[in-house]
Amino acid sequence: NTTCVEVTSNSGKRFVIDAGTGIRELGNQLLNQLPVEVNILFTHYHWDHCIGFPFFVPAFIPGNTINIYGQDKGVESVQNIIENRLMAAPNFPVPLSVMGADVHFHKLDERGKICVDEDFSIEYAPLCHPNGVVGFRFIENGKIFAFLTDIEHVSETTSEEDPLDLARDADVLAYDSQYTPEEYQTRISWGHSTWQAGLILAKAANVKNLMMIHHDPDHSDEQILKILAQAQEKAKGSEVTVTAAYEGMRFEV
Repeated sequence: NTTCVEVTSNSGKRFVIDAGTGIRELGNQLLNQLPVEVNILFTHYHWDHCIGFPFFVPAFIPGNTINIYGQDKGVESVQNIIENRLMAAPNFPVPLSVMGADVHFHKLDERGKICVDEDFSIEYAPLCHPNGVVGFRFIENGKIFAFLTDIEHVSETTSEEDPLDLARDADVLAYDSQYTPEEYQTRISWGHSTWQAGLILAKAANVKNLMMIHHDPDHSDEQILKILAQAQEKAKGSEVTVTAAYEGMRFEV
């Protein structure tokens, strides 16, 4: 499945990063908890990060509340993109208006902060990716989870200011590690990164755990495990531990 990550606060607030194909299964699981309020944060609108939204069943059920956060793209708002591009002919037969839940759209600026409650907030800032993308930093009671997908590093030795700020002192940094350092040399400007660049960022930002995400779909599980072993070997002697995300993975920060 493509990108869909659920983040739940201690108070029960539910945020979902992106609506890739994984959101379909999430929606099916939430049917046991109705009514629900779901806050969807779009990093960007490339197909692999939004294609699952039309199949998110809770959005069709009255009594549920769906808050959608995303950036404008030119003159188009997040609502226009979902309503007139994603869920419109000839790409999809069911219009947004059929959804029975209360659906609300919220504009994200270039960078900013969402204050959810007294103990829980989300900071966001731009990352390097074609057509633009935002990274997120979740903060609750001193615990920090940073999510930087679809990011391309611009230097092999240093990290940019926005990724550093988002990742600083994170308990977990989820970082786009789609390519190996060798593969990246023929994929420059494609908008993705490597575990090596992620480790440089993690060390500079005083991160506790670097989590490799957005695996290349051409990599098998065996290949990902070999890449993980290489990253873990490189991380030896530092304060950073390295893990690789997998479908259905759960963890507590």
